[in-house]
Amino acid sequence: MAGWAATPAAPPSEFEAWLNGRPLELHDFPQGAFGLFEAAGAADLEIRTGFDVRWVDVRPRSAGVAPAIGNDHHAVRFRAAGAVPLTVEFNGDLSRVVHLFPYEPEKDAPGPGTPNVRYFGPGLHEPGLIELRDGETLYLAPGSWVKGNVRSIGSRGAAIRGRGVLDGSDIGIPGAAGVVGPGSNGLRNMVYLEGTEGATIEGITIFNCRGAWTVYMTGTTGTRVDGIRILNPSVNYGDDGIDIVSSSRVLVENIFVRTNDDCVVVKNLGDVDTHDITVRHAVLWNMPTGGNGLEIGFETRNRPIHGVRFEDVDIIHVERGSAISIHNGDAATVEDVDFKDIRVEDAHRKLIDFAVVYAQYGADRPATGEENSRRLDRGGAWDGLLSYTPDEKPLRAKFRGHIRDIRVTNLHVVGGALPYSVLAGFDREHSVENVLIEGLQYQGRPIRGATEGRFSIENASVEFR
Repeated sequence: MAGWAATPAAPPSEFEAWLNGRPLELHDFPQGAFGLFEAAGAADLEIRTGFDVRWVDVRPRSAGVAPAIGNDHHAVRFRAAGAVPLTVEFNGDLSRVVHLFPYEPEKDAPGPGTPNVRYFGPGLHEPGLIELRDGETLYLAPGSWVKGNVRSIGSRGAAIRGRGVLDGSDIGIPGAAGVVGPGSNGLRNMVYLEGTEGATIEGITIFNCRGAWTVYMTGTTGTRVDGIRILNPSVNYGDDGIDIVSSSRVLVENIFVRTNDDCVVVKNLGDVDTHDITVRHAVLWNMPTGGNGLEIGFETRNRPIHGVRFEDVDIIHVERGSAISIHNGDAATVEDVDFKDIRVEDAHRKLIDFAVVYAQYGADRPATGEENSRRLDRGGAWDGLLSYTPDEKPLRAKFRGHIRDIRVTNLHVVGGALPYSVLAGFDREHSVENVLIEGLQYQGRPIRGATEGRFSIENASVEFR
């Protein structure tokens, strides 16, 4: 990273930024700042800091961005192209970063007064809960900052779009009056879709969901999520990024998620056949409180989950859980799942984690929270795992399912240490079957076996190629 001569400036604040020589507005959050801008061709970016800079990482690495540090060690400069979300890290310190969210130019943006459009122009708005019905669109114009959340139940063709920010800072948190339960029927979620058909979420940035699933779709069909950014600085556990629950024919693409639980997860709480789900072109950061990068489970219930595709994903940090995971905590069969072309830059614990388990989220969990807490395997390989006695195992086995026909293709660990991996069935009858791992690499070196790949395998069958 060659030095360059920065223009002298007044003592800077924590972060200041310029885009093609013009000031770029940054928004502070506890772990740094973020900025949004339209990606119209190549962009020259400069960030000035209020602290000494000796090393810079710009993630994802696949974006090919080469930063240069100024001679005064208070400025960083680089060129970027396209709408890939970028994270700039200074001196290896993850507590003080800058996220840059370029976005594609909009097509056919609605204007104020357009029929069936809830329009929010530039500036601050505080609407609270926004309900969308058949054919309605919520539009957040560039420069808008909307404090509220969105709910749509049983609608057809509802849409959320724009380039503005949806801010959850004032949304109720667990324990608040009138705000109870895991989902609270959308009162705590930033976007809640229930029983919708053909819903669309496109382009917006979602900021600071606190202790609830951020984008929660349940019982939906034909949902499309494109180009959204989710940034949850809260330390509250349980703020998953995108939850695809008992939903089918779902496409999620061109996203960024940084959150303190699962980044993208497929579940089946509604206990229906759940299928045809694709997640692609994503950049993910799992923070240290819990969760995983790409996850299926733990709540899988009885009906099958199948036809799930995760493709072309950059996982820039996994600070707690696993980069890719399937946790079958119920009696369902999870099958026909692809993890393809996934790059892992920094995973602290687990790389691959496919397991059939007895956990606190399953249908056969203890009836009381006290008993759940007593049985928790604290500090174990799986968060939420419940213990049982040998005499109890036959009963627990009756409620267990299967994981089978899983393909992991071109999973590359491109930085950091090599994490360990786990493939574990509950017993021989409830196993992890027919897993194919092809093209696994650690920093360019092929890995073709369990020992060199640091795999723990029990009641599971796997082939390496």
